[in-house]
Amino acid sequence: MARKGFNRNKGVNAVTIKPLTKKIITHAGIVLLFFVVSVVYMHPILNGKIISQDDVINYRWSSTEYAKYKAETGEDAYWNSSAFSGMPMYQMHNIPSKNIFQPLKYVLTLTFIGDGPEGRNCDWGIMFLYLLGFYVALTAMGVKPWLSLLGAFAFGFGSYNIIIIAVGHITKAWAISMIAPILAGMILTFKKKYLWGMLLFTIALGLQIQCNHIQITYYTLIMAVVVGITYLVYSIKNKEFVHFAKGVGGLVVCAVLVLLSTSRYFMVNAEYVKQTMRGGSELTIRPNDIYPEENQAVESDGLDAEYASEWSYGKAETMTLLVPGFYGGSSDEPVDKNSAYYKLQKDEIAPLYWGNQRFTSGPVYFGAIIVFLFLLGLFVVKGPERWWLLAATIIGIVMAWGSNLPWFNDLLRNYLPMYSKFRSPSMSLVIASVSAVVLAVLALRQVFSETDRKKYNISLYISAGITLIICLLVAIVGASVCNFSGAGDSALSEEVRNALIADRQSLMTADAWRSFAFVLAVALVLWLYINDKFKNVKIIATIIGVLVLIDLIGVDSRYLNEDKYVKESSLDFKPDDGDKQIYQMAAENNDVDYRVFNIKPKYGSAFNDARTSAFHHSAGGYSGVKLARYQDVIEFYLAHYNKNVMNMLNIRYFLKFKDGKYQVRRNADAYGNAWFVDSVKFVDCANEEILALNDENLKNKAIVNKNEFCGLSANYVHDSTAEISLVAEKPYNPNLRKYSVRTNNYALAVFSEIYYSADWRAYIDGNPAEYVRANYLLRAMEIPSGEHTVEFRNEAPTFNKWEKVEMIASAVLVLLIVGAIVLHYRKQKRTNDI
Repeated sequence: MARKGFNRNKGVNAVTIKPLTKKIITHAGIVLLFFVVSVVYMHPILNGKIISQDDVINYRWSSTEYAKYKAETGEDAYWNSSAFSGMPMYQMHNIPSKNIFQPLKYVLTLTFIGDGPEGRNCDWGIMFLYLLGFYVALTAMGVKPWLSLLGAFAFGFGSYNIIIIAVGHITKAWAISMIAPILAGMILTFKKKYLWGMLLFTIALGLQIQCNHIQITYYTLIMAVVVGITYLVYSIKNKEFVHFAKGVGGLVVCAVLVLLSTSRYFMVNAEYVKQTMRGGSELTIRPNDIYPEENQAVESDGLDAEYASEWSYGKAETMTLLVPGFYGGSSDEPVDKNSAYYKLQKDEIAPLYWGNQRFTSGPVYFGAIIVFLFLLGLFVVKGPERWWLLAATIIGIVMAWGSNLPWFNDLLRNYLPMYSKFRSPSMSLVIASVSAVVLAVLALRQVFSETDRKKYNISLYISAGITLIICLLVAIVGASVCNFSGAGDSALSEEVRNALIADRQSLMTADAWRSFAFVLAVALVLWLYINDKFKNVKIIATIIGVLVLIDLIGVDSRYLNEDKYVKESSLDFKPDDGDKQIYQMAAENNDVDYRVFNIKPKYGSAFNDARTSAFHHSAGGYSGVKLARYQDVIEFYLAHYNKNVMNMLNIRYFLKFKDGKYQVRRNADAYGNAWFVDSVKFVDCANEEILALNDENLKNKAIVNKNEFCGLSANYVHDSTAEISLVAEKPYNPNLRKYSVRTNNYALAVFSEIYYSADWRAYIDGNPAEYVRANYLLRAMEIPSGEHTVEFRNEAPTFNKWEKVEMIASAVLVLLIVGAIVLHYRKQKRTNDI
């Protein structure tokens, strides 16, 4: 791709590189650099270590049954019997799709190098995708590679992006990495570069949806609307509405094809969410109807407002975007041996965070330099970019305030579609984190591309002055105007509280001076350039880039450092003494299929415990998308250890960690996997359904909502010789529950299986059969007299139907992409020939 030619500086034999080849080499080199940086930054992985990520560990525990079944059979399990007595597996494990975006994701996340989503190399794959995605986006926006490189590092090493790696929010991180490319594809399209804009938009949107983090995609949609409105205004102003409409039409077609190619995620989630906590409860009563000491609550069509807004960023807490330690950092903040807390407690980890959130793994810090350059961009960047980036930043910050701005939060919950299904308003800061870095980079581009640079002096003075004054005020007077008392401090001794207050004051002051120094340094460097004191733009940009990295990595290292890496063998992935006791007792009592209730786990709570799911069918578990009816039963009964309900859920073993050791108790009264009842109590509504669980003998009577299920008899002839037993499958198949039945009379059996009719189909002797919901959340079925085989098969019809749609849509999408590129180059060739 190179040719020899005459070069006056180097002679006849000098090599001249074609512009296209030079671009390819430059981009390839930068991509390679991203890979190297990602690996070096997470170098302990090379030594066989992994990051101790709570969410990843919980995921691995929760999906143990799936992994085992997949390894033994090569098949996917659609149901997870090990969490909350049973729930869809595809809500815990992202079962691979057969669409065009699955192999792209596999490559771009570097999954092909290592052990998959839960493996070691996943984390440097996240870092790589952060950098690559933002670099591609900025380059598509017309930013030169060396400046796009700076922007990619500024975004990738933002504290929130690093913290979510540290805690294991992998799908969220992957989805975030695609926000900027999606928007860049839109902007390219609006600038009449239809083919490349739509291609980038299509690939980035497909990859984001493939990552299956709907909340991040929702925030991306909000940003896309802001971009669209801004460019609509400018298209009308410039009398280019036709071009805008053409672009919107093309993007809509691309979005539809992407949605069809990834439709399985949306359709399965849309079907499931209606029956989860996020879909709201059907109840208009709360546990105080049984337990008068508890507070009353009302029904909701989404997440409970208080629960959904639990992680709301404080208004003043927004200062962490500029001063990372403004609110104490994290709930587990590292402190040195000179700190007051260490001297008192001899502990290098302190609960320094003192904001309104229950706890936090670290602050959202954009970088002092980025905040300064963002302000500069508001003055020097012109056109639609300034306005959509400003609007997006404001929206992201204000949405993050959540319950701290109740009128706005309530407005969004009541009128913005789907908003009530999401929680953690602070997550919306990802919107501002993207827009702030983009505008900061565009500010540098504008300054570096201008010949008459001195006109930017006033803008430089104002933006630097604002940022420096804020840092100065925090450093000098912050300690005197803040109380530094956290919500959890009341449980601590006065001596400990005073030590924490002293360290919080110290951290705020030190970080304020730190931010002041970084802003001042970059402001001085830019002043030298603007005033022609130093004219080498690439050296100036390199200095700024290095300072940005020093600033961000310095904060990141507080939350992701070598101490966070551990040998995988040190993690608790093996049965402990409590598990072994259950195994032994189960063998002695011939208990084959049963549930375990870990009343008091070693870590966490009974209903936030994934570890038990790794070794048993658990009545608890770890999931933010539990079935709403199961959550109701937890609140009404399981949290109060109601024996009636525990027996119907076939909780055979109780596990408790107390006084440094495990205690195991066998429940001989558990009803088993299935049983016959003599009668049915018909009720009129969900309220009556759940209250009846406390009053009736569920061993002999089933509770059925007559308005939803009809055709059952009120009474059945008791048959003392009737038998119903689970047929144990080897290997255990989560997608199948088979029962052997013998009865002399027409009978009603109740199965200790969670009712989810969207996926499960019933069969008697191979013929389709009807079943109903009984006892609020279990299955019940009428069985004719005689000997029969009853089967429940998890056929996941929505999952499988839409997977076929994905394959067809993907094929169409590939053909259209290839065809569009071929037509583009043929047209270009004809133009060149002319």
